[in-house]
Amino acid sequence: MPTNQHQAESGNFIIRSTDPAALADFIDEASIDPELSLIDKIGPIGHPHTVVVAMSNAKAAALERRFKQASPLKIEPDRPLSLFDESDQWPGNLQ
Repeated sequence: MPTNQHQAESGNFIIRSTDPAALADFIDEASIDPELSLIDKIGPIGHPHTVVVAMSNAKAAALERRFKQASPLKIEPDRPLSLFDESDQWPGNLQ
């Protein structure tokens, strides 16, 4: 079971910024940090506003603490999107 434990201790995280220069600096940092694996860039080509990065939960917590220190960067877990939660019902119940 070490694989499942490892999966629980790491994941994908979204990092976004309203400051393109700050995000570009982070992308440069991610390209040389062995603890970070850049998965995707979201936004216009050459000017992303968001990146998806794989890392350990401990690294994500450290980045979150660092970003809270007057940084325009924000981090959050990358979670699957769905139109409705299982408990939600379509208005008017189309059955």
